[in-house]
Amino acid sequence: MKITVIGGANIDISGRSNAPLVAEDSNPAHVNLSPGGVGRNIAENLVRLGADVSFISAIGDDGFSRLMEGYFNEAGMDTAHLIRRRGIHTGLYLALFEPAGKFFIAVNDMEAVESITPADIDAAGGLLVHSDLVVLDANLRPETLEAALAAAGNVPVMADSVSEAKAERLKAILPGLSILKANRAEAEVLAGFSFDTDNALRKGCRKLLDAGPKQLYITLGKQGACSAVRGHAGECVLFMQPVLPGALVNVNGAGDAFAAGAAYSYCLGYTVEANGLFGAACAAITVECEDGVSKNLTRAAAVDRMAAVLRSNTDTN
Repeated sequence: MKITVIGGANIDISGRSNAPLVAEDSNPAHVNLSPGGVGRNIAENLVRLGADVSFISAIGDDGFSRLMEGYFNEAGMDTAHLIRRRGIHTGLYLALFEPAGKFFIAVNDMEAVESITPADIDAAGGLLVHSDLVVLDANLRPETLEAALAAAGNVPVMADSVSEAKAERLKAILPGLSILKANRAEAEVLAGFSFDTDNALRKGCRKLLDAGPKQLYITLGKQGACSAVRGHAGECVLFMQPVLPGALVNVNGAGDAFAAGAAYSYCLGYTVEANGLFGAACAAITVECEDGVSKNLTRAAAVDRMAAVLRSNTDTN
């Protein structure tokens, strides 16, 4: 299984407050430094699941870039296509969390990944067409996203919408996507309306599938996730995935783990429902650690987490 991922690589700085956060004050907290970036997290998760992954991204020429390269080597990631830019700094993501691990707010600086141009994609074009799947994240500039989609040729392409602010960048490439992964807020931006009821969620999934993607995965926070695909008669078929059991430590990276799990399962030829459940299992393992990627994530661990839920469902029916 050969997967090429193109997207953000940055240093994550996360602060988990010791008490409820107080605005306009210095809050005592536990601060953690780890590698991050949607594309980078997806790529590392895929490596841990057993995929052969090539990762295309850009970093700066600062101290954080050397730290990032160390993280890449530790994870066993292929950095042959990592672009090193002079005169810019490596991407940074700063997030704050409440004591129980609930996400509060974040800021990011993605100058490095936004420096990736269509020319950079063209230089790696042969890599894309020899992949089983190409994964893009919306940290890339719109013209770079379009160049990557074109360079992939007939290879299926998955895109992650990253954030509400960057989801708009995917609109132009929706017709060419095989898979779209978004959270609720990002999907609402792409659909143009709120998914405030079950009917609205179904309507939104149908609209997004009409825009082009063959498969759709939307993470819904405490409500779990949904997977959607067209049925034989063209109808929108929706599958709901619950939040799988896990000891919540930090939700940062859960969506990236879900995306990686769904992508991995897709490449194995499983159904959209199974892909979503495998993604949910990867997310459940990830929220149990402080970092954006769990060192405990393996294919076997995710399968075991899935199996436990399926056994539980069988026992209660």
